[in-house]
Amino acid sequence: MKQTLRAGINFLSKNVVNIVILLVSISCVLLFVKKNKDGKKKAEDLFELYMKANENEELKGEKDDWQDGGSMEKAFLDEKSKTLKLSKIIKLTNTVKIFIFSYPGEYTHFGLGICKHIKFNGPNQQGKIKGKWNDRDDREKDAKEIFRSYTPIYVDNKKKEVHFVIRIYSPDRQFVDGGKMSVHLEKMRNGAMVNIAGPFGVLDYKGRNKFSYLSKGVQVKRHIVMIAGGTGMTPFFRLIKHMLLFDVREGEQPFVTLIYANRNEEEILLKQVFDKYELAFPRFKAVYSIDECLDSTKRDTFENVGYLTQDLLRKYILKYQKLDIEVVRSDTLILMCGPPPMTAFLKKILKEDIQMENVITL
Repeated sequence: MKQTLRAGINFLSKNVVNIVILLVSISCVLLFVKKNKDGKKKAEDLFELYMKANENEELKGEKDDWQDGGSMEKAFLDEKSKTLKLSKIIKLTNTVKIFIFSYPGEYTHFGLGICKHIKFNGPNQQGKIKGKWNDRDDREKDAKEIFRSYTPIYVDNKKKEVHFVIRIYSPDRQFVDGGKMSVHLEKMRNGAMVNIAGPFGVLDYKGRNKFSYLSKGVQVKRHIVMIAGGTGMTPFFRLIKHMLLFDVREGEQPFVTLIYANRNEEEILLKQVFDKYELAFPRFKAVYSIDECLDSTKRDTFENVGYLTQDLLRKYILKYQKLDIEVVRSDTLILMCGPPPMTAFLKKILKEDIQMENVITL
């Protein structure tokens, strides 16, 4: 009897650790699943917010656009150094997050023109190899601070919040140090402050299909084509929303085409919003191009798999394909934003091969 009892105790002693480990593992998995569900729900809630016309959303720009507010209007941005407070970070994809910052309530509006950007500055960091960053000579090695430009996709004048879509360049085998600013931002916790300045940029949308470009007026006549790569979509997001939801007048509505290039289908940022706009507005067309398709069953759902081609550009620039309406070159304005190698390559094609007259790179 004693031997049987002793054997039972030994069995329980040997397995209690395994049981505890199993229970802890199950708890961790359940917590991870719940966290992912909560994050997905928060992102979906933001998509709903971004899709709709919101009376609290700032779609005017700098001080010259606030003429009817009188002397009581007070913009937060004035080209001097300011600070924003981090409110929350929401995961959008495996490499991209939405950062929501707040600005002081004493200001009536943020004061950033559509298509313009602000500059974040943060502490400089040393790479794993002194004097280098990602195994290359670090041009900023002697600087105390670094600066990076970002464009918000949503500004709420009531809540005093500004939303940014930012790609996180985490360290990996190819880039051992990652991205200086994005890694710094990802480490921030709610309530942390970041120094910014603005507004900056060469292009500013004034409404009624008119832009200010390098202080000169530019008019959208018939068709506007926006070509974006990755987070280069952000300067165009508020512009598209303004033109579709707020800038509505009979007989003055140009066709809007977004040609959006990304690494793969999982990296198409805010696709849910663009897809809803395409269903709702006959004059808006979204064209998706991906470098590679991770899910082979979805390959045929994308206009292009691989790099952007001249044929694709001709197809969607010289004609508004959604309504099968041809547009003369002089009536089309092209805006581009993305990695410099991409925009330089495309600008050459647009200017020399397709012979487009109105091309602006942000």
